[in-house]
Formats: sequence, structure tokens, C-alpha cells
Amino acid sequence: MPDDYVTATFMPSGAKTEALMGANLIKAALEAGIEVDAVCGGKGACGKCRAKIIKGAVSETTASEAEHLTTEELKNGYVLLCQRKALGDVVIETQPERARLDNHAPAKGKLMDAALEVAPPVAKTYHQLARPAINDQVADLDRVLSRLPGEKRADVKLVTRLPALLREAGYCVTSVVLEDELLSLEKGNTVSEMYGIAFDVGTTSVAGYLADLAGGKVLASLASANRQRAHGADVVSRITYTMEDDNGLAELQRLIAQTIDEIVSGLLSRSGVPAERVYTLTFIGNTVMSHLLLGVSPVGVASAPFVPAFSRSLQGTAADLGLKSLPAYTRFVLLPNVAGYVGSDTVGVILATRIYDLPGTWLAVDIGTNGEIVLASGGRLLTCSTAAGPAFEGASISQGMRAEPGAIYQVRMENDVELAVIGGTKPVGICGSGLIDAVSEIARIGLVKSSGRIKDPRDLPPGFPASLMRRIKQDGNSYKFVLAEGEREVAITQSDINKLQLGKGAVRAGIEILLNELNLQPSDLDGILLAGAFGSNLRPASLKGIGMLPEVSLDRVKSVGNAAGTGAILALLSKRQLETVLALPERIEHVELSLHGGFQRAFARGLSFKVENHVKQ
Repeated sequence: MPDDYVTATFMPSGAKTEALMGANLIKAALEAGIEVDAVCGGKGACGKCRAKIIKGAVSETTASEAEHLTTEELKNGYVLLCQRKALGDVVIETQPERARLDNHAPAKGKLMDAALEVAPPVAKTYHQLARPAINDQVADLDRVLSRLPGEKRADVKLVTRLPALLREAGYCVTSVVLEDELLSLEKGNTVSEMYGIAFDVGTTSVAGYLADLAGGKVLASLASANRQRAHGADVVSRITYTMEDDNGLAELQRLIAQTIDEIVSGLLSRSGVPAERVYTLTFIGNTVMSHLLLGVSPVGVASAPFVPAFSRSLQGTAADLGLKSLPAYTRFVLLPNVAGYVGSDTVGVILATRIYDLPGTWLAVDIGTNGEIVLASGGRLLTCSTAAGPAFEGASISQGMRAEPGAIYQVRMENDVELAVIGGTKPVGICGSGLIDAVSEIARIGLVKSSGRIKDPRDLPPGFPASLMRRIKQDGNSYKFVLAEGEREVAITQSDINKLQLGKGAVRAGIEILLNELNLQPSDLDGILLAGAFGSNLRPASLKGIGMLPEVSLDRVKSVGNAAGTGAILALLSKRQLETVLALPERIEHVELSLHGGFQRAFARGLSFKVENHVKQ
């Protein structure tokens, strides 16, 4: 190996990579296939990419490390991967590799209940073709195409396989047709073997749903962390990465393709479906994720006027996406976006909930890194997007984590704290649903002011439960509230509450703006539909408790699960549903909050834990 290269070995997996002398350790980890949690985009701000140097020389400790790591941890070799450079061969111990494909609740993969209409765009037909003879010298391709309705075309790669395939099959074959193209030709009768996969490509996680196109059933589903997280938890961080790194765009496309390939492999392994029988894919996601999926620069979305490179639906092949787990002939449809920050995931929610066709006045809120809101009333569809930030998904929280074993996901408080932890293990952190529960309960029992500031224990009223009061601990110039005590303390800090306030304040402001646009009051709402990764796992009472939802009775708030993913499935299974979703953007009125004169005032009000309704009378 040349002198200017070093070997980086990552334990416990043993993965190795060769890197240039002075290479950043986080980049070396990614090249070795190690999943790294770097929600700040490798800026040293989140402190989540910690690891331990077992052997070798690395660069000096940085100020960011001194802020996030204790003196003892630094002494024992702990570092932040984004802050160190390799100065020689190095062996690094990373956190145990997480299970990338999981179904831990709360999971993105949970679908809403919806009637599945079965009329896929793919058609398979079994043919018993006449064998060539001296008086029947029709060419192989023409022999096949003559049995298909209308004019059909075939790819050159398929034509090269025809002579051998037809003769080996004894001219008994099954054609696979999508619109005007012969996608594939298969030996024997395979009419009943017809599959597709719908994908919900989120900023934080990606969900895939394998469907039987003939039977109209979802056979398997898997969710995985989006590998792009190594370059930031939010879309702005990833756009910035594409602008600052010459290979950033290609790297982000490679990472999302790798994530999708892992999901596909898992789905096929669990179901026993061969990759050759997967013919169509549908994709939904926010506008930036849609661009990165195709390897298209989203730089136009980064600043006003927030113009994307495309908004209409696009189609192509699995090979166009850089996928290695599916045949090159597998086709995909990327559903249409609405605006720079209102993507096809919102269109999928509209399709799945049928909010566009519901009588009365309805609000749909897709809660995630970006908070998309839809208001339907009187035949009109209004939508907006709020920069909710990654706090809802636990990404920017001091001890935030994915919804996986060890994560607190439910919190109750009476005389003391009651926790529910995924996997029934000891808590090691908190995920988004647990954070919302905890802050709602803290606000309910009066431990925070309406501004969100944690109270000094001395300011609590007489008779306040001592078991709760003792959990308030000094944390620098402010306080924190300890949820789990012991060797691995888990606490909600003042900074955590402030970050949640920013997210919930933005969503509340968006709701207020849309209601004002149609001169509606919260009391006019027939219902609120909660969608997204947390939709079926968040308590409506907790959302009201933090002031994110307006004052409506809880019986009018309904969780609908992953409505966006359901929309992708509907479009996968039915040509009519696909046509419906392709036409929806023409009906949608987008409200750009960044240009709205009332947004900043509404946002400021939304930060409070005692939010009053400020809609036009």
C-alpha cells in the first residue's frame, strides 16, 4: 500500500477500508459500510458519532469533542468520528451495528386501513406459440408480438434472449407487458407470479411494501434507517452537503440506493419472491428526497423562490436508480410533488385518506422532519409545509434515538414517572413519541412555564410530589428533568424542550394559517387526521398537551398511520388510483409560509405551551 494511504479497521464488524492519510474518520467509516449517526451532518454539533480508538494515531481533540465528551471519555480514547483524522493505520470500536431492517414499534411501516383496488398496469399472459416451420418462417419477436393486443415494443436486451428462451421453453411462454412495452418473457405459465414494491422514502427512514399485484395483497413490509442520515438529519443539511462536496450528490444517491437495495433484499428473502418477478415500483417522498433518489440536484429548493428541478411524476428503470437488487427491466414511477417543500408523500396522504372527497372540513397533518399540512373544505385543497426539524424523530435531542430497543416511547406521570421502553430493556435514550409524551406530561403537571422554561424546584407549590421534584437537576445554567435514573441516566434537557417547541410551533402556525385562508375556526373541523411515522403511535392528548393541535375534542382526532405509504401502494396496485394521484396536484393550492405575512406572529404564539386560537372571526 502506498505511504500516503492508511488502513482503518472498524470493530466489532472487522470492516476495513483504505483511506488517504489525514482522511476524516466518519468518511472512512461510511466507505467501510459502517452506519454512522451524524444528524448534524458531520459538523460536530450533535455528538452522536462517538467511537473509541483502540489503536493507532489520530488528530488532536477538538473543541466540539470537549463539549460532548467527558474528560474521562476522552482519556479512555473516545472521539467523535467527524472531528478526527487518521494519521496512520487505526482500529476503531464503533457502537454495535443496529438492526437496519426492523419492525420495532413505533414503526414507519404501519399502514392505514384502506380498501385496495386491484387493476395493476402490468399484464401477464400465457402463450402456447406455434413452432416455426418451413411454411411458418415468422421471426421470433414478431411471433410473440403478434399475440399481444395493440402495438408493443421490446428492449434490445430482451430480443437477444429470445431465440434460446423460446426454444428451451418449447414456445410455451408468459409475456409481461407494461403499457406499450414487452418487459419480459418467461418460460412456462407464470401468470400468477406478479409483484411490485411501494416505497416511502423519508428523510429519516425508508419503508418498503412488497405487494402481490395479481391478488392485491401486501405480502411483507420492512423499514430501515435512511443511510443518508450520515450527512445530516434534515433536508437542508443534505442540500448543503451537495453544495459543499463535489461528490456529495452522487454519494447521497448511492446511499439511498443502498438503503433501498437492503430493503428489497429483505423483502424478497422473507417472502420467497424471486427478484425476476418484481416488475413495478412506486416511490413517494418529500421533494428533496425525490431529487436525491434520481441524482438530481435540489439546490434550487435551498433558498427563495424554492424552485425544484421537477415536480411532475417521472418514470424509469431500476437501473436508472442504481439499484442492484432488481432486474434492469423493473420499472418505477415517482409520484408528483406539489412544491419545493410539499412532496409526493403529501400527495400520497391525500390519496390514501380520500380527504379530497370527504364531506365537511378536514385537516391532515403528516408529522415528521418536515410537517406537511392539508386542509380540505368546500371542494378546495390547501397545503403547506413547515420546517418542523428532526426533534419529532428524536434526531436532534440530547439523548434522542430511533425507535429501537432501549428507546423510551411512552411516558406517564402521576406521583412518579412511568416509562414504556421498546424491547422491555433498560432505557438508553428516547425516541420522538416518548419525547412528546414526556414534554406534554411535564407541562401538564406544571413543571414548565408557558414559555417552556423548566421551573426552579423552589418555585413549585407546596405539596408537589417529592418523587417528581427530585428529578429536576441542575444542568449548567438551566435545569433538566430525569426520566430514568441509575447508571445510564436519561433526561429531558432545556435544550430538548426548546427544540421541540420550534417544531410544534411551526406546525401549529401552519394549521392556523390554513384555517385563516378559508376563514375557518378550529370548531369548524369535522376531524384531524394524524399521518406519518408517528401517526398511529402518538397520543392525541400529548399533541394537544404541547399545544401543537388546536382546541378540538379528542374524539375528532384520528391516527391513520403511514398514509403516504398506503398511497404509494394504492398507486402500485391500480391504474385508476395512479391516474387519480397524478391529477391531484392540479387541484392543490399551495400556501408558501415563508412569504406569508402572518406566519412569524403565528409561529411566536405557537411556541407557548398555552396556545390561544388566533383565527379570524
